Amino acid sequence: MKIIDRYLLKEITRTSLSVLAIFMIILTANTMLRLIEEASIGNFPSYLLFPLILIKITQYSIFLIPISLFLGITLSFGRLYSTNEMAVMSSSGLSPNDFARILATIIIPAAMIVSVFSLYITPSATEYRYKLEHKLNSEERIEEINAGRFTSSQSGKATFFVENIHNNVLEKIFFSSSGTRADAIENSKSAKYFENEQNVKYILLRDGEIREVIPPSYLVTRKTVYKEHGIQLGQEIPELLNFKFDARSTLSLFGDKDIESRAELQSRFLLPMATILLGFLALPLSYSSPRKGRYTKIFLSSVIYFMYLILISISEKLFVLGKTPSVLGMWWLHILVLFLVIILYKIDSNNIPRRT
Repeated sequence: MKIIDRYLLKEITRTSLSVLAIFMIILTANTMLRLIEEASIGNFPSYLLFPLILIKITQYSIFLIPISLFLGITLSFGRLYSTNEMAVMSSSGLSPNDFARILATIIIPAAMIVSVFSLYITPSATEYRYKLEHKLNSEERIEEINAGRFTSSQSGKATFFVENIHNNVLEKIFFSSSGTRADAIENSKSAKYFENEQNVKYILLRDGEIREVIPPSYLVTRKTVYKEHGIQLGQEIPELLNFKFDARSTLSLFGDKDIESRAELQSRFLLPMATILLGFLALPLSYSSPRKGRYTKIFLSSVIYFMYLILISISEKLFVLGKTPSVLGMWWLHILVLFLVIILYKIDSNNIPRRT
């Protein structure tokens, strides 16, 4: 590998990884704050916090890698333009095709990484997320009880309040529940967690009483005094029937002929292809005069990237609605961008570094 090749690849890799790290830190911090807030108010148990964060990071990565590479190449060549290094390299005989050859050694591996995420990792993470959501929405759970706070079940039909917790023993418990047979209010002096042989979690309340109001008239009441009383904190979850196309495996999509499956299958190849096209588009887009500096094209590059994503989404909707011929599918957008890249490279072959 030539010295100039190593120099450019090192510059592009360092800049792209820096951009990716910045995006990941910002989005991860924002996601963590939002999920921690939701966990604190009881929307989901805290032990699911880190799995949900990892799922979000996985789903972000498929979009962050292409834009990080795109901006990394734009910034790197923008610096070379601002320091007149591009003018020197061009005058020494390097053409846009030579730069494209160098870029290919980093763009192709990046596109392969995006392909792995798009075809395998992201669908698996999405399926796992749907399973978690199904579990949280289906089970009647009261798994985390904190002293001094009301804790409700997922459906809101049951509420716990514990005055104090000492050595895993709950003290002075208030419990209310509503159902088809009766609405009940329960008070007990103490309680403790335990699991049966099937690993089903219960809370065992001691020395308490239950006051029930019987529907439909709610005029009949009943009082029960007990020494011990167990309440199940979880239940069996019905099996999830996955009808979401974005959570299905890529191999299963190949066997389906319906238009939604074909649209989802094609959409999983769009971002890897967009990574390649945007990577090569970054070279002609990065041109700037020495007086303007390396950051002049950041806003334009960001607009182009997000416009590209919007058009990808639009092309998918048009295909699903049957507005696009099957022979074109969702590929027409990439074909247009490919023609744009070819035209810009031909222009740059004659005009670098004078193109404005």
